[in-house]
Amino acid sequence: ANVKIVQEFLDETKERISNGATITFTKKSQDELTLLNIDHDITIEDIEAAIFYLTPSNYYRGIDPSKSADFNVCAFYTEIGLERIGIYLKYGLEVKGLQILIFSNHPPKYPMDQPFKD
Repeated sequence: ANVKIVQEFLDETKERISNGATITFTKKSQDELTLLNIDHDITIEDIEAAIFYLTPSNYYRGIDPSKSADFNVCAFYTEIGLERIGIYLKYGLEVKGLQILIFSNHPPKYPMDQPFKD
C-alpha cells in the first residue's frame, strides 16, 4: 500500500511537470543548488530531470497521511549529473494547486535508507 501511495505521488508529479507546472525552489534549496552547481555543475534542469525520473525505489520518507498540510511532501535519494552525485531531494506538491516546491537538494550527511529499493 505504501508503494502505491508513493507511486501516486510520483505520477502526480510527472503529470504536473508534463503540463508545465512551475517548480519553485525555497531560498534554502536555491542556496544548495548554487553549491551543487559550483562543485558539480548541477543545474535546475538536472534537478527537474531527476524529479521526473524518480521511482518508488528512490523513496526515503514522507507523505503526511493526515492530509491536513498545504503540501504533500516526500524525500528521495537519487544520483544526478555527469558525476552521478547522490543527493537528498525533498519536495512537495501543493494540495490545492499545481505548484511543486523544492525544500532540499543536497548531498546527504548520512546514509539514507530506501525501504522500497530492490
